[in-house]
Amino acid sequence: MASATNVFGEPITENVVMGIPEYANRARQIRADVAKQWKGKDCKYEEALGYVKALKRQWGTGASTLCLVYNATGEPLTFVTSHDWFGHIYQTCPRVIANGQWGGFLHVKAAVAASGSEAAVVYRGKNKDGRATDWLLAWDNPWRVDLDKQAYVEIHEAGYFERVDWGAIAKSLEGATSHHYATWEGCIAYVKIENDTSPLYEAVLSLE
Repeated sequence: MASATNVFGEPITENVVMGIPEYANRARQIRADVAKQWKGKDCKYEEALGYVKALKRQWGTGASTLCLVYNATGEPLTFVTSHDWFGHIYQTCPRVIANGQWGGFLHVKAAVAASGSEAAVVYRGKNKDGRATDWLLAWDNPWRVDLDKQAYVEIHEAGYFERVDWGAIAKSLEGATSHHYATWEGCIAYVKIENDTSPLYEAVLSLE
């Protein structure tokens, strides 16, 4: 169809508006706010919890950590890396967690070894201004049941954890408590872990 000759200028469409940082950032914040409000909508939390519990039954007995990660950042979260101090991820963890989704995975102790489940994963998203941002989520579930469990989180610019001192992270993790909270450049993360031999570890990532 030919263009009309009596109208002038390029149409201001959604794609055009979203190309303007001010409005793109505002839309990201709105998506993040809705995701926070809908954290339990449509039984998605129960479905995610059921999934990790099924993984636990499939894997068997022994120290393990049931991990749930909720994305309320307004953008997808993409898996970057993981680091194991003790144990390993059973099967795999989600490669992408969309805004408003729970991601679930299981971390288990090493086979035929008296060890616990201590590890970290890193996901990449965006902060409230659209800058690429990395979120480190860590847990320490010792093999000995009389020892406390720890949850820990850090947020930094993208690429920060490529050069991090994992020994220093372990020290911070092992000095943490069962709950931890972090903020960075408009990002918020809250993590917690239960006190059990195979505890539930939950992380909620959002924007201020």
